[in-house]
Amino acid sequence: MDKLNFGKELIRIRKTKGLTQAEVAEKCNITIRTIQRIESGAVKPRSSTIKIISEFLEIDFFEISNQNSNLKNHTILWYLKDIFNLKTNTMKKISILTISTLIILFLSVTAFNKKTEHTLEINNQKANLETEHKRKTPQNEYDVIGMFGEIHKNWALVKTGNLFGFINMKGEIIVPIEYTAIGMFGEIHKEWAIVKKDNQFGFIDMKGEIIVPIEYTAIGMFGEVRKELALVKKGNQFGYINRKGKIMVPIK
Repeated sequence: MDKLNFGKELIRIRKTKGLTQAEVAEKCNITIRTIQRIESGAVKPRSSTIKIISEFLEIDFFEISNQNSNLKNHTILWYLKDIFNLKTNTMKKISILTISTLIILFLSVTAFNKKTEHTLEINNQKANLETEHKRKTPQNEYDVIGMFGEIHKNWALVKTGNLFGFINMKGEIIVPIEYTAIGMFGEIHKEWAIVKKDNQFGFIDMKGEIIVPIEYTAIGMFGEVRKELALVKKGNQFGYINRKGKIMVPIK
């Protein structure tokens, strides 16, 4: 133990765990005066005393002394273990874990959003490469982009300018031509297709009706974070919707 200043190490570990001298003294059945004298360096503790304190603090001071060169590695592992020990500094550790979780969720949704954007872009590029010829209905003039059944069994993807929609086999417009991107049915939800309008996302069903309002800046996969729910983002806030499009966890 000569290689280690036990008093200073005790102060560091005790404060890291958020303990007072009185708490250590009580748990180790040692007088607070003894703890104070050890930390000030006034006395050199006996091996039995060090062992008792080590067991309470879950730190092997003998090992630290003998393997001083590996101190940093042991400290990192100890911190990783201690962060999940909610017996001390409970609120502080919960805050750290909560912030870490939100950061992971944010990165996950951002990555998925980019993936969705990429998928939609590929779908649109593929559609643009299809045979493009003019067709007319009493209401509209548009370019036929996709093949019937490619995205929906009885529909074809159509485009006017930079906007997309769907027509049926009679040439009737089923989904208004007002979306800047449309995904595949079943890609995220079995019976829905993700749509994009004004840089916001939502869902339409196989009848062309809007199931999830087009008001989210990002939408995750169902079951990716929580079973039967999808993570949604509006601005800088998150929430969850279920497979019926109902908000289950408020976006706040």
